[in-house]
Amino acid sequence: MRSTRLRALSGGLALATTAMVACASGEEQQVLPPVVLGMTETTPALFDDGQTQIFQVTREVRLPMRAPESGERPEGQVEPYPRAPFHIARDTRITVRFTLSNLEDKQNIVELLFDPWNEFVRYSPGVNASGEEALPNFSGNQRFVILPPLGRVEGILTPDDTLEMAQDLATAMQLDRARPAEGAPPNPDDQTAGPALWNRAMNTQNRSTVTFDPVLARFIPPIVAGLTGFDVGLRSSAPMRVAVELVIDVEDLKGDRVVPAGEEDVDTVNRPGRALTPPAPAAMP
Repeated sequence: MRSTRLRALSGGLALATTAMVACASGEEQQVLPPVVLGMTETTPALFDDGQTQIFQVTREVRLPMRAPESGERPEGQVEPYPRAPFHIARDTRITVRFTLSNLEDKQNIVELLFDPWNEFVRYSPGVNASGEEALPNFSGNQRFVILPPLGRVEGILTPDDTLEMAQDLATAMQLDRARPAEGAPPNPDDQTAGPALWNRAMNTQNRSTVTFDPVLARFIPPIVAGLTGFDVGLRSSAPMRVAVELVIDVEDLKGDRVVPAGEEDVDTVNRPGRALTPPAPAAMP
């Protein structure tokens, strides 16, 4: 059944609409329906400056996080958020298992991208085209994968990986607050003026939830807003027929943050309207 669904991706995307719930030790654990995304030979270039071409497809993945009811949200101001977050990163454990499939009889190299959301913003890395070569900024988690002809590669984002994504997004929000105001004179000594620290935070090798980072430490908020969803993407330097299938496990450690499957009358957190993108390098006089 899985291979049939993946082959059908040459005509578009597939969605599932049901979910399963399992309970253990008083904590709710929900396995979401599979999420499938595909790229085809007809995918248009996302970016083309005459020298560099970037092909990318993306779809949103909304996690079943419950919206707070009146009076539930903590009071007070908590930087860098516009209001105190209702969802805290350590209230849930999120695991993402993925299967990448090559639908062509030749080797392909593809990037698998995950860009996090919280209840306030979503991360949109964008492309840094200020140098001689256009380079995409880092995603919240990204992996280069070599796919053998008609082959598959499986992998996982562990709860530590998704926790890191939440913290990196919160760090980016703090960097956004700290960067120079629009129109301010260029300052080459101000690290927040360009994308360097943003990319340092989002670099998959950065594990600031585990290891102290003296450069980023002052930008990591004491309270980290939890993930409420993410954008998953496939990126390459040429169009190709590849697909990814995700199976997502959400464990509600607090017991009242995830909407149980089948409860349609409970409001969930929507995809944030505000996109957070790293600034371009400061133009020097």
